Amino acid sequence: MTTTAAQAPLDEASSCWLCLEEGLDNSGKPLVRNCSCRGSSGFAHISCIINFAESESKKAYTSGDMNDSLVSFVVCPNCKQDYQNEVAYELSAAQVDFVERDFAGEEHGFLYTNVLTCRLVMLNVKNENDRCEGEELISKMLSTFEVMKRTMQYRNHLLHPDACFEGHANANIGAFYHKIGSDDSLRKAKFYFQKARDIFEREGDELGVMTIKNLIENVEAEISGDGRRRLTEAIEAGLELKKFQLFTKEFGSDDNTTIEAGVQLALALWKEFRTIEAERLLAKLIATSHRVHGVSHDCTQFALAALQRVQTRTVFLKRDGAINQDEVFRAVLYTADGEKCVVKGPIPNVVFDPRISPSESSSNCGAEGSFEVERADVIMSKGTPVVCTGLLKARHLNGKIGDMRDFDEETGRYVVHFEDETLKPVKVKLENLRILFDL
Repeated sequence: MTTTAAQAPLDEASSCWLCLEEGLDNSGKPLVRNCSCRGSSGFAHISCIINFAESESKKAYTSGDMNDSLVSFVVCPNCKQDYQNEVAYELSAAQVDFVERDFAGEEHGFLYTNVLTCRLVMLNVKNENDRCEGEELISKMLSTFEVMKRTMQYRNHLLHPDACFEGHANANIGAFYHKIGSDDSLRKAKFYFQKARDIFEREGDELGVMTIKNLIENVEAEISGDGRRRLTEAIEAGLELKKFQLFTKEFGSDDNTTIEAGVQLALALWKEFRTIEAERLLAKLIATSHRVHGVSHDCTQFALAALQRVQTRTVFLKRDGAINQDEVFRAVLYTADGEKCVVKGPIPNVVFDPRISPSESSSNCGAEGSFEVERADVIMSKGTPVVCTGLLKARHLNGKIGDMRDFDEETGRYVVHFEDETLKPVKVKLENLRILFDL
C-alpha cells in the first residue's frame, strides 16, 4: 500500500483511546488514525485496535449476532465510519488471521469467505507480495465454497436475502484479475465475472447483472485488443443512479460508500453533459462528507477533486475565422462588460474530455498561459453551463440557466437544455449565451 495512516501530531499529547498510553506501542509502532475522527480524538495503536476488534467480534459471534460479528475490524466505534487506507489494510489482514485462528471449521464457512473477500479487495495488484497473497486468498475462497456447497448451511443460506454472496465474491475475484491486466488474468477475470453474472441472474439481482455485464464487455474488448469498452452516457448515468439510490437506502446518505457512489453518479451526469445537475449534486455531497468525515478524509477529497473537474469551463478558440479543435482552453471570467473573456491554456485533454480517465491521458502539456480574447472567439464545449441574455423573441428565457449540449450546424445555433425542466430545449445564437462560471 502506498497510502499511510494519519499519525498523532508531535506537538500534542495524543493518547491511545484504548490503552490510554502515549507514544509507541510495545512493538515500536506509533499511534494512528484513519477514519472520520477529528481533533486529538480517535488515535490508537494498531495492535490495540486489533485486540479490541477480536474481543468485540468474539462477543458478537458467540451471542449469535452474525451481522455485526466483524464490524469492529471495519468501523471505528467512535465516529461510526469505516477505517481507510493503511489502517483498513492492516485490519483486513488481522481479520483473516483472527478467523483462521479462532473460527476454523465448516460451520464458519460464510464468515471465513467474507473476511477473505474483504482482504482481497484491499490488495494492491502492483505489489508482487499482494498479488501472491491474492492468489492464496482466492484458492482458499474457492475451496471453502466447494465444502460449503455440500453442507445444509449453504443450502439454507440460498433462501437468505444475502443469497448473492457467492456472486459478489466471484465479482471481486474477477476484479482482482482485471486489475492485473495480463492476457491470462483477463481471461480469468472474464470467467469469474461470468460466474457472478449467472448467480445474479438466478437470484434476480438486476443491478448486479447490469454491472457485471458491463465488466464482461470491458474485459472482452481488452482481450480482443480494442481497448476498454465504454457505456453510452445515458446507460452509465442510469446505472450509477440505481447504485446511488440503493446505497442511500441501505447505508444512509452520510455513509462514505453512498457519498462515493454519488460522486460516480455526478461524473456520469457530467459525461452526459448534464453539468449543472452534476455540480449541484457534488456540492451537496461535499457538504455532507465535510460534516461527517472532515475535509482531509479520502471521501471528501474525492468529491472535491470531482467538483474541480466538473467546474472547469472548457472552450475552443476561433482564430482567423476557423475553430482550432486541437487545443483546449479554460475560460476563467468575462471582462469589458462581457465583451472579452480571460482564458488559460492549453490544458490537458483529461480536463477537457470526461471520457478520458487520468491514467489514460498524458498530463505533460506544458505551462498554462493566460490571456484575453474577444467573447465572439470563444467557442464553448458541450456541457458548458450557460445563461441566456439579450433574447428579443423569447424574453422569458433571459436569465434562465442550462447546459449547452449540442450545436445545430444547419441553423448555426447552440442547443440549450434548461435546469428548469418545464422549459423545452431551445436553439440559441452564441451572442445570446454567456458562460455561467458559478452556480
